[in-house]
Amino acid sequence: MADNDTTAKAREAAVLNLDELNAAVSSPRKPFQYMVLILLALNYFPLVFNHVIMAFYGSTILHVCHLTDTGNNRTVASTYMYMNVTVLQEVGEKCQTTLYLENGDNSTVTCEAGRGHWTYKPEFDETTIVSEGTHNTERTPTLQFDLVCDDKSLGSLATTIYFCGVMVGGLFFGYVSDTIGRLPVLFLTLYLPIAVGVGIAFVDSYVLFAVLRFIQGIIIQGLQNATYVLAMEFFVPAQRPLVGAVLEGCWGMAVMTLAGLAYLLKDWRHLQLAISLPSLLAVFYICVMPESLRWLVMKGRMERAEKLLTRISSFNKIPFPKQVWDFTRTEAEKATTKTRYNFIHLFKTPRLRRRSLIGFYLWLTVSAVYYGLTFMITSLPGNKYLNFFIGGAVEFVAYISSLWIMNLFGHKKPMMVCFFASGICCVIAASVPAAPKHPDLDIGVVSTTFAVIGRFFVAGLFAIIFVYTTTLYPTVIRIIGLGTCLFWARLGGVIAPQINRLGAGMVVLVPILVFGCMTLVAGFFMLWMPETHRRKMPDTIDDVEHPGHDRDGVMNRPVPYYEQDVQVETVSDGVTTEKYDVTRL
Repeated sequence: MADNDTTAKAREAAVLNLDELNAAVSSPRKPFQYMVLILLALNYFPLVFNHVIMAFYGSTILHVCHLTDTGNNRTVASTYMYMNVTVLQEVGEKCQTTLYLENGDNSTVTCEAGRGHWTYKPEFDETTIVSEGTHNTERTPTLQFDLVCDDKSLGSLATTIYFCGVMVGGLFFGYVSDTIGRLPVLFLTLYLPIAVGVGIAFVDSYVLFAVLRFIQGIIIQGLQNATYVLAMEFFVPAQRPLVGAVLEGCWGMAVMTLAGLAYLLKDWRHLQLAISLPSLLAVFYICVMPESLRWLVMKGRMERAEKLLTRISSFNKIPFPKQVWDFTRTEAEKATTKTRYNFIHLFKTPRLRRRSLIGFYLWLTVSAVYYGLTFMITSLPGNKYLNFFIGGAVEFVAYISSLWIMNLFGHKKPMMVCFFASGICCVIAASVPAAPKHPDLDIGVVSTTFAVIGRFFVAGLFAIIFVYTTTLYPTVIRIIGLGTCLFWARLGGVIAPQINRLGAGMVVLVPILVFGCMTLVAGFFMLWMPETHRRKMPDTIDDVEHPGHDRDGVMNRPVPYYEQDVQVETVSDGVTTEKYDVTRL
């Protein structure tokens, strides 16, 4: 037992000292760390582009079933031989057309996918995987997807397949990143999507498109995992909300950028190249991006860790933190344990079970509603490019303001407000089209406005829930808890396109109504969750259930919060060095 206690103390000292070590090699403005943060934040652009691009690739386009004069926008043909009978007139609908024949009969024909039977009338002259098609003189279609009518579900299925890949990538690259390091995974998942993305731009079949998108989902999720973890591990705990706000802020900027690209590049193949090739500009990352200092120390790569410390100290123009490094190295070498935690430990105690089960639903809801509204917003009344840009703009505001909101109001209350507000806005947006028409009121604009506002509150949830989840679980299972919650978030991305298919043709916007109900339920579930802001995070499973805690299971000892790092000077061998008290960071 004494040996176990000694090992536990050594591990605790090593982990705590890693934060102190990070602080010790930072100058007051931390130029090296912030340079790394900016470069990592730029990775969110290809990530976001691939996550939400189906909002444009799969958007609905007006189409008419038309057998005669294919490629011509006319719906009436003077002469056309059908079954050896001259067609005098044709009246086309979405999925079928009626042919009026010379012999006095008429025939209703259902259009077939891949046969060039549709005439598309895009509002903005755009081409998508839904409408793309070219035909030769023999009326044989090439590069034709025709994802309408009987094949309408294939558009949303492609999105679901992509997020299935995202789920696989989260599990696979999470393990690989812990095994071989964050940096190799970062490089692999940053550059490999270039080749896959270019391949997608030249596919000639739906099946190949879906397969490559699935592969892209696996890789892109690896990029998100490596980017987020690497960014967080370069900063001490008190600065991690800022890191999250910067990364999520770039998410909002990427959404706005995509709206502009889609507006300028109306051909989806050109747009695909535009979102894939810019990652080539990040080739210099190989020369400047460092491995995680925390990962190097915990894996015993002390020589590489010491070289990285020297590089950071030199860049920041501060002395090498010899005392802190020597202590960290000694403790890390002693910090070995045979204890292994797994998924089952998330349900070991009543409070952990409650947090886990509710947390899973919260993540599922936030992700499903966010992606559901994102994919749907281009189909709502109004200019789809402007709607998408406005959605990205309100996201950006939500992400940036989340840091101030968390510092002022904590975690629980803002999340409850966002859940309830988003739910109410979604219910209104879904119900407005069924309301009595008013001559001075554009119902479509009102519905779209409330949907965008609802998305704003969901974006705020995304910014807060990352920080909140890391404070719910004790240190020994924190990564397991967060990883499992992210798995449920990816499941939300999988089901969102299928929810968007509900209630087609109904006056009430059923998908948005479903999203509203989901968020309202999540808001009520938050009543049973604890507030964790400025409270000491639990380290062990016993800490969550200890009688000395408050009724929510959170250690009832507020932690001091300081805006600035507390710098302490120590003198060793006549040399003055910088040391940070991380308990105040």
